[in-house]
Amino acid sequence: MNEVTKKKIRRGRNSLSQKEILDVSRAILADEGISGLSMRKIANRLGCSVASPYAHFESIEEIVKGLVLRGEETLTGMIKNAHNEDSSCFDQVAATARAYWTFAQENKELHKLMFHVGDGVSHRKFLTVIPVSYRNFLLTIKKGIETGEFKFQRKDYPGLARTMWAWIYGLLVLDLTGVLSIRKSDSDPLEEGIRFFKVLLENGWGAK
Repeated sequence: MNEVTKKKIRRGRNSLSQKEILDVSRAILADEGISGLSMRKIANRLGCSVASPYAHFESIEEIVKGLVLRGEETLTGMIKNAHNEDSSCFDQVAATARAYWTFAQENKELHKLMFHVGDGVSHRKFLTVIPVSYRNFLLTIKKGIETGEFKFQRKDYPGLARTMWAWIYGLLVLDLTGVLSIRKSDSDPLEEGIRFFKVLLENGWGAK
């Protein structure tokens, strides 16, 4: 037997890329949540030294920032693909809600990373813009009021957008905590909410 013990060859830092590091980080996030994300685990999956990822990211916080930005890009694309500019404003609002719901269902840990605020930590501090889902509610509801489709005054659109975004976010929290599992099998909480908002937006405060 060779006197020199064969060691696993580690990858050099120059063989890594930011994309590869973020891909691995996202996989760890999906498997273990944010508490499982560390430079050591990232390095182990990449087969490199713990120091190697630092050539591309200064800290784990920088990697988290990259994941949040990537998540925002994915969500933006899903909402854009769901929109039909020729459809009614309400159909566009409903499409935003459905796209946001689908994104959160398919990327639960990433969604929690992007929007969770707990223990004094908000990862949204990495973004200088409001969430794309909220922004779409805001602009589309504003347009619906201006065209007369929604029976509200122009001054009402920020509050309506906040209310609708809070509803979809709250619905996702209920889903994550298992509350939505306690319901009739034929009910659909997402579509129920969309129907409620349709009546409200198209009839105003006098909705019945």
